[in-house]
Amino acid sequence: MSDDTIKKNISKNIAKYREAANISQKELAKRLGVVPSRISNWETGANCPTIDILFEVCEILNVSINDIYGVYPDSKFVLKYGEQDLLKKYRGLDDHGKEMVDFTLEKEYERSIAEKKKSDNIVPMAVKESSDYELNAAHADDYMGAPDELKTAEEKMLDEDF
Repeated sequence: MSDDTIKKNISKNIAKYREAANISQKELAKRLGVVPSRISNWETGANCPTIDILFEVCEILNVSINDIYGVYPDSKFVLKYGEQDLLKKYRGLDDHGKEMVDFTLEKEYERSIAEKKKSDNIVPMAVKESSDYELNAAHADDYMGAPDELKTAEEKMLDEDF
């Protein structure tokens, strides 16, 4: 992960978690002992707080340093912002709520896998057909303009028993 990506994550996440905690920039600045414009500068990415201040920010906002950095080294994958929010909401549910989410997630996962298998089994086929005849349906406006031999062939087909 590049330095620019980390800086962007820090600036976005300070704003995100500050807002989630219902703390104003002014209030956060007061609690950190800095001027409010510094908070604004951090959140816009103009500059970044020192590591010491960043740990204080984490403590005030009740998040981990990994949350602020947007990286999770113990994990094999990184959660996207929306996924982090969903996980926090899930953790806030009571047992019944978690059971309902688990049930729905399992059923949707099964449905999704089944749909994928169906679409994986569809093999596109290119069919080249050529004909000297122009096909016209019996109810088409230009049926009367169709060649006589085509009309005769279609009538014969309609009369055949299958």
